[in-house]
Amino acid sequence: MSFPRYPKYKPSGVEWLGDVPEHWGVVPIKWLSPVKRGASPRPIDDPKYFDEEGEYAWVRIADVSACDGDLKETTQRLSQLGSSLSVKISPGELFVSIAGTVGKPCIAAIKACIHDGFVYFPTLEIAPRFLYRIFEAGVCYGGLGKWGTQLNLNTDTVGSIRVAVPPVDELNQVLEFLDGETGKIDELVAEQRRLMELLKEKRQAVISHAVTKGLNPHAPMKPSGIEWLGDVPEHWAVVSLRYVFDIKAGGDLKEDFFSAEKSEEYPYPIYTNSLKLNDVYGYTSKCYFRANTITVTGRGDIGYATYRDHKYDAIIRLLALTPKRNEPCKYYAYFINSVIKFLGGNTAVSQLSAEQISPYKVCSPTLPERQAIVAFLETETAKFDTLTVEAQRAIVLLHERRTALISAAVTGQIDVRPPPKN
Repeated sequence: MSFPRYPKYKPSGVEWLGDVPEHWGVVPIKWLSPVKRGASPRPIDDPKYFDEEGEYAWVRIADVSACDGDLKETTQRLSQLGSSLSVKISPGELFVSIAGTVGKPCIAAIKACIHDGFVYFPTLEIAPRFLYRIFEAGVCYGGLGKWGTQLNLNTDTVGSIRVAVPPVDELNQVLEFLDGETGKIDELVAEQRRLMELLKEKRQAVISHAVTKGLNPHAPMKPSGIEWLGDVPEHWAVVSLRYVFDIKAGGDLKEDFFSAEKSEEYPYPIYTNSLKLNDVYGYTSKCYFRANTITVTGRGDIGYATYRDHKYDAIIRLLALTPKRNEPCKYYAYFINSVIKFLGGNTAVSQLSAEQISPYKVCSPTLPERQAIVAFLETETAKFDTLTVEAQRAIVLLHERRTALISAAVTGQIDVRPPPKN
């Protein structure tokens, strides 16, 4: 959809702004308000500065990173002493992060205090939401570094950013226009996210049914003897993982065999406890686990299984399951991920050991059936994965559209004024 432009423009003299409407002003932010930095009591971990019933919320970078731009809650509150040693922000005030998630703007919806990882604008002469929109688009940071954690912001750099300012009535029209248009885009994004959740649920249901009931809907069934598993095909075995696999934790890395880069001498990946399929710690010249095995995460997000079709090594937080009969074992990776709910150990960090995982029960169809189930699931999950990727791509495009729309509106590239009456 195209939008009208203003009839006359002038050079702004600012690269990120380009030409702006002839009647708009162009000023540095510090002309609209002093730019001040937050503050915090020291040492910040002293409990006397905190009170769950305190009047002021304590804003951390994580709180801003997690919110949608309007700060409605935080995980901590300050005591009266703590808030007296920080900088207080009232509802409706704008502040911007200059550490962690650098450059993210936020408008307080509650009484809050900010530390020196933020800057704020105590006497802003324009609507805070307009300046918020400028920061939200991110293009005003051009020349100050890469958007995100690479930015180098402080009170001087933020104050020196030059922005285009329309007359008050037009500024309000810009905000109304953006609220309406971004609201439409946000709803489309929400629809795509709902679709992704439905695809994930459907994918999981298809896998769970295939690995526990098989592909023949007319197969005679029998009780598995396990409450959470229910009935299974009559001719299937239900056995412990230790019956099918040799289970061993990854080991300490040997410096003599390690390299951070892959090469002919160091060709084998060393897998970490990450859920990402190809997330490697480094490479080794001496692999410890053969192809056609399964790795299972032993700490953190425990119990996630990944089929490995190549030689590799693994760090100690990863369990490697090697089939005793050297038969294809990808079926069991599907089963573990879709059916088994592992329980962590009794230590402070959730973890699985080889001893803990070995008693868990799995269905064990005949080899031809396992191969048929894997072939079926690879075809079916590919369909779900394709649709999920399409939804993710749509979200990326919608976010790009949203950013471009905000940028165009706050720089005057869209005439948001109502058309003149005849």
